[in-house]
Amino acid sequence: MDENPQRCPSCGMNRAYATRVDHYLSLFFIPLLRVKRGETFLFCDNCGQPANGFRTPTPPVPPSGTDKVCVACGRSFDRSYRYCPHCGQRA
Repeated sequence: MDENPQRCPSCGMNRAYATRVDHYLSLFFIPLLRVKRGETFLFCDNCGQPANGFRTPTPPVPPSGTDKVCVACGRSFDRSYRYCPHCGQRA
């Protein structure tokens, strides 16, 4: 989205770019229709960590025992997922 690098809050290098992950309806791995527009976040090319701006997110308490919290973005999701559906990092 943005070609100008910003300072990464994790590693301190100027290699973080504004990125967005959109969700598409696909047929045989060919994206056909955008279903949901993703939120914009910073992703660092140097350390590979996503960041929500320059602040460090505080992990929320999961509402039930069936959810877990992503260590990268701090959002809760279903325990059966192997990857966070919000940021894509391995859980």
